[in-house]
Amino acid sequence: MEGKKGLYGYYIFFGSESKEDWLQILNDLINRGLKRVMLIVSDDFSGLASAIKALFPNTDHQLCFIHMQRNIKMNMSREDARVFYDELQSIKLLKDYDKAIVKFEDLCKRFERKYPVFIKLLQSKKELYFTYLKYPEQIRKHIYTTNIVENLNSRLENTRVNSGGYFQSLKTAEVAIYVTINKIQTGKWKKPLPAARAALYELKQMFNAKFSS
Repeated sequence: MEGKKGLYGYYIFFGSESKEDWLQILNDLINRGLKRVMLIVSDDFSGLASAIKALFPNTDHQLCFIHMQRNIKMNMSREDARVFYDELQSIKLLKDYDKAIVKFEDLCKRFERKYPVFIKLLQSKKELYFTYLKYPEQIRKHIYTTNIVENLNSRLENTRVNSGGYFQSLKTAEVAIYVTINKIQTGKWKKPLPAARAALYELKQMFNAKFSS
């Protein structure tokens, strides 16, 4: 609650992610003492949303906004993506969650005939892309993306490249992960996040309201 970042688990799986994998990870955290989670920020991994609903039904879920923007560029023409992206930037800065949802729906309707499959996918997850607007303004820029995890992954990738392009064994990978995490937690993550501390009172009120019953 003092606003410090921390890493409480890392897991190595082979193959693509599945709901069973996410249930295993979340249950491991629960067994180690995790009880009430106010917000989970994640990429749009297969099976993760349903795993969260099953184990943390009262928890808010935010899908990475940056990845949504990247998907727009991949699934639309350059001109349409530019128009959609520019309008999305203005919606992103709105202060009201409900207004943002309405504006986003209106934006999607403008393109649904041209990109029916992609727009339908966006519309089905619209609430998850704007969850951050339910939270204090001071911390919104810290919770609308998975940049914290992306930063950690990029550090691990640099370690892999510097190791010759691959980790020689699972044990070598685990050591590299541990060293990288320890360096971050004793360095960059050691100090509390000022924005979180500034919003602490409001966050506590939100937490109590969510889990008091």
